[in-house]
Amino acid sequence: MRNTQIFSTLKEIADPGHSALIIIDAQHDFCSEKGAMAQRFGFDMKEIREAVPRLNEFIKACREAGVFVVWVREIFSDKRMHNNQKSLWGAGDDIWLIPEGGKGIEWYEGMIPPLESEPVVTKWQYDAFQGTDLERLLQAHGIKTLLMTGFTTNVCVESTARHGYEKGYYIVLASDCSGTPTPAEHEAAVFNIKTYYGQAAPSGEIVQLWQDRQAKAA
Repeated sequence: MRNTQIFSTLKEIADPGHSALIIIDAQHDFCSEKGAMAQRFGFDMKEIREAVPRLNEFIKACREAGVFVVWVREIFSDKRMHNNQKSLWGAGDDIWLIPEGGKGIEWYEGMIPPLESEPVVTKWQYDAFQGTDLERLLQAHGIKTLLMTGFTTNVCVESTARHGYEKGYYIVLASDCSGTPTPAEHEAAVFNIKTYYGQAAPSGEIVQLWQDRQAKAA
């Protein structure tokens, strides 16, 4: 993917006309205190659960602004998993995280649901580009910028942001609309993304840019 125009400011980069909201893995196993991550590792999911209402509001704002909204969910399937994945997450009937057909793959109950018009991309790895039709969807809609959100910031969100950057997309992390079990993990991922792959900003700052643009156009 090649862009002939170079954008530098957040206002230019996050223009709703060429931006897509990417919602990563807002699923039961990654968000709920009853999900596999919390139950298996004893993680406190407070930081993630507190990010969910902010993400919901950002989704609504993106819809109002005409941003292309893409939902991404992860499923671990024995037929698609590599051996290194199985070593970590189990194989066959012993897959304990987001197993195909299990409750763990469902959207977290605190999330607003996708609209029928919003595509849902199923991924089988951390990276939402690997083995999916995500790039085809983005190209079909003329997307230049990925507004990254979801869970967890330092694993699937960051993995997708890195790959998106390498494919030529501008990356903007909505820093208050993603999360990890610990603040340290989240802060490290935010640092990585804003230093090496793009920009990071609170969702309210992004929405304010859109509102200012709309006010000037009125």
